Amino acid sequence: MDSKQIQYILKVAECQNITRAAEQLYVSQPALSHFISKAEEELGAKIFNRGTTPLTLTQAGEHYVKTARMMMALEENLRQEIDDLNNSRDGEIRLGLSDMRATSLLPFALPEFRRLYPNVTIKTVESGSRTVEDNVRNGLVDLGIIPLYDYGQDLCAKVLYDEELLLVSSEDLPCERGNVRPWVDIEEVTGRDFALLTGDNRLRRAVDAVFLEHGVKPRTVMESRNNMTVYMLATSGMALAIVPETVVRMMNPVRIPRIYSIGKSGFHWNIGAIRREDAVLSGAQEQLIRLLRNRYL
Repeated sequence: MDSKQIQYILKVAECQNITRAAEQLYVSQPALSHFISKAEEELGAKIFNRGTTPLTLTQAGEHYVKTARMMMALEENLRQEIDDLNNSRDGEIRLGLSDMRATSLLPFALPEFRRLYPNVTIKTVESGSRTVEDNVRNGLVDLGIIPLYDYGQDLCAKVLYDEELLLVSSEDLPCERGNVRPWVDIEEVTGRDFALLTGDNRLRRAVDAVFLEHGVKPRTVMESRNNMTVYMLATSGMALAIVPETVVRMMNPVRIPRIYSIGKSGFHWNIGAIRREDAVLSGAQEQLIRLLRNRYL
């Protein structure tokens, strides 16, 4: 497998059509067909099902393409790392994350990163975690920062830190004393009014799973796409809310409500950095991940 062979096979797999791939590669269609036949002969297996329209990969072809993409990514990352060394480690890291994560993480990590990599630019693409996943998958960002709950298993992930999800109330609730903060039995809030995130939100799915597990039936009086909105509604006395600890840290100076852990052990999830499976991290990207992880150590 040389780089030219990989390039040609990947282009055909992308176009799902030999004629269209040949046009984009600036080679003739017969020459490309001959090239594919030769590659299949060397491999000892068919790469494409030629009897289908559009062209599809065989099982062997799927393995070939997956490995070929990884090899291309390794080669590109090797070039990038050598370029980093030769050019004072310059370049750009495209980082996908929510505006809340950007506000809570980047001011603490980026000053040190800039000291270490003064010629590397960080470009953020801020959106919801589902869009962050899609942007990583489609190559629009290099790294994504998301909760590692119900995320795509086709992506590689590194845990950055553990985050507790907290119950917010404007009034005292029946509770027990905990090591860090008081905690409430989740079953005690069944039937209470809740301000919750919308159903397409990852946190909402995690909260609904806990409600279902414990037989809790909340009365949803308000739905929002914004964690800070449901937090402020809870502090106003309108309803209870469940938000990440990050939101509590950011919003406490604005209005200080009652904050409770959910259950004696608390309700936690991991926040992590995700990347494509075929992408190899550069030295600068590895360092950025270490600094983001250190934010909550």
